[in-house]
This record gives sequence, C-alpha cells and structure tokens, in this order.
Amino acid sequence: MRRVSIKFSQTDEVAKFVRILNRYDVEASIKCGSRTVNAKSIMGVLALARSKTAPLILQTEAECPELMEALAPFAA
Repeated sequence: MRRVSIKFSQTDEVAKFVRILNRYDVEASIKCGSRTVNAKSIMGVLALARSKTAPLILQTEAECPELMEALAPFAA
C-alpha cells in the first residue's frame, strides 16, 4: 500500500485532484482521522478537506509513477 500525505489550500484544487485520479484505473481512498472516503469522489474529498487541522492520507495499491507525478503538487 502506498501512502502520501496531501493538502489542499483551495476548493478548486480538490476538483483538480479528483479529475487527475479519475484518469487512472486505480482504487484510492483518503483517510482523515477515523473517516475514509473514495478519493475519486469529489463530495467525499470535499467533506474531508474542510477539516484543515487533520492530515489527509491518500492510500492506493497502485505503483503508477505517472499518477504520483501528477499528484505531486498536492503532496503535503
């Protein structure tokens, strides 16, 4: 499992993040505290991103270097 800490400073970044993830055939989730949501769901990611106090962790089984490079701007 690959884990990457991510952070959003603006709401439009969440939409861009979800669009990037949806281009790839991977399963990914975002965890914040005890809550976990599908990382390809804009509503789920927005719900977690509102909590700026807890870190967001992207979890995926994918070993896709292109995806990780595309998501690099969101790395915390």
